[in-house]
Amino acid sequence: MIFTAKHSNVYYICKRDTGFEAVEKAVGVKNDLGLDLFKHNGLVYEGRTGVSLITEDKLPTLSEYINANGGLPKLNSIIEAQLSKTGESPRYTRSDERKKDIFPPNPAKENTVLAKDAYGKNHYYFRFHDEDGVQLFTRQNAKEYFKTIFVQCEGYMIAVGQDSDGSSLAEIARRVADFENGIKGEIERLFNESMSNPQKWADPCFGEILGRADEAKAHNAPIREAREQEIMERDAELENARIAEKQAAKEKYEKAIADAENTLLNQGRVYNEAIGGKSLIMQLFKEHDISVPLKTQGWIIKSLKDMAYDGERHRVNYHYQGNDSTVFHEYFFRLLAAVKTKQQYEEISQSVDEPGFDAHRECQNEEEDELEL
Repeated sequence: MIFTAKHSNVYYICKRDTGFEAVEKAVGVKNDLGLDLFKHNGLVYEGRTGVSLITEDKLPTLSEYINANGGLPKLNSIIEAQLSKTGESPRYTRSDERKKDIFPPNPAKENTVLAKDAYGKNHYYFRFHDEDGVQLFTRQNAKEYFKTIFVQCEGYMIAVGQDSDGSSLAEIARRVADFENGIKGEIERLFNESMSNPQKWADPCFGEILGRADEAKAHNAPIREAREQEIMERDAELENARIAEKQAAKEKYEKAIADAENTLLNQGRVYNEAIGGKSLIMQLFKEHDISVPLKTQGWIIKSLKDMAYDGERHRVNYHYQGNDSTVFHEYFFRLLAAVKTKQQYEEISQSVDEPGFDAHRECQNEEEDELEL
């Protein structure tokens, strides 16, 4: 088993002509063999020598490969032989070396910070101001027009203003710098202020920062319950209003249909008004299950203005816009017959329901008369 000594977090590869060369985009490889391995550009390297062992795609069979080639003792002897030629990698000879010493940080990346928002979700933030001990951040790739300004505290980002709310960045920075006990002290002041008022919501994020999350949760419980109750009541009111509106529309529709039917029977003129966003006359055909061709339906909806039945001449009079329909009169008389049938049925139903009318008793009396004969 090969045990690795103390080393830096910088990876080096060993080139035949130029010797050791630091590589930035390299990733360490965990293994059960005690080896210092890293991968770079599709190859797996040994850390002390900077020499490649296998291709990255063969990593899953690393142990089998080593065992098939003499095992760890053989690999150790190869490593020692290489070290005798090139010496140890600077990864070991300069163990205190840091990546940023070798690879100057990109200013954009250097000012990018991963932190939590008020809901505990991680986001990347960009530090755009760092003066007089005050650092200001904005959300990276923020979509809102008025970007929110944040300060960092205990791994969280706390909103302190917007860059277009009338305050200049200098004013926001000065306000943050003037917090008597720093940003955390200001958070504690605001949190305590909320906790002292049973009607005021205590910021859970502030509670997390101060280690008082349970206090905030207990304080907010009745407020949350009251808000949820308000939401339920508001939703119930909206639902009742929706039902009432739907019922009113239904009654309006039914009245419009009934009025149109009565007008038709009385040889009045039925106007093709919109009812519930639909053609009234077309709805009459649908209410009486009269199948009208699609082309004629389109003509009724778009062109027909009104219609009336002329009982004396037994014909339909109607006004329209554009071209006339060659078949409308046929479907009109089907509608008229259906409306008359409905009227007759309703009249019979009403006579049966009249007080004093007992069909069973009348029938029974007839039977008794026959028996007496």
